[in-house]
Amino acid sequence: MSLQNSQYRAAEFLSATTRLPLVATVLFPVVGVAVGGRGGLAWGLLCVFLTSGLSLAYLYRLVRSGRVRDAGRISRSERVGPLRVVAILYVVSFLVLTLLGGPVELRAMLLSFAAATVLFVVLTPFTNPSLHTAGISGTAICVSYIFGAWGVPVALAILPVWWARSILDRHTPLELALGMLIGTGATYLAFEMLV
Repeated sequence: MSLQNSQYRAAEFLSATTRLPLVATVLFPVVGVAVGGRGGLAWGLLCVFLTSGLSLAYLYRLVRSGRVRDAGRISRSERVGPLRVVAILYVVSFLVLTLLGGPVELRAMLLSFAAATVLFVVLTPFTNPSLHTAGISGTAICVSYIFGAWGVPVALAILPVWWARSILDRHTPLELALGMLIGTGATYLAFEMLV
């Protein structure tokens, strides 16, 4: 296997493992336990179901119907509709947790995801900001608020994610930076407002 081929495969693996639904599936329960023990775990799992679970089910439906050709590489022209649905899922999830009295930290996560996704909906017709760098940078801010210094290693994960998305030729440096700015800004503002 050539070096270029092995780099491409490594970039594909890294890209696949840092998709926001997968990251959120781990992050919601971990934050839930950290802020509320067993009860927090239940809240975290509810967040996973309402966001990652439902959005992945919706994506599966889109792929089966042919409205999205490749779930691993959704084109800009196919991206806005699913992003709108995901934004609605985050807003509804935020409202559900707020009405039910869920942990404020999980509500802040949902609000940050909703705000970032709305920004993606607005910007995608003009550019292709990176959901991957948004997800990892937002995760770093969230982890910093909840676990302090553990946010630093998560923030360092932005570098390999940036590399992977560049190797795969999915984004320009500006699109990667824009995604990072959206994820960082939305998460920072949501946590400052709520926590």
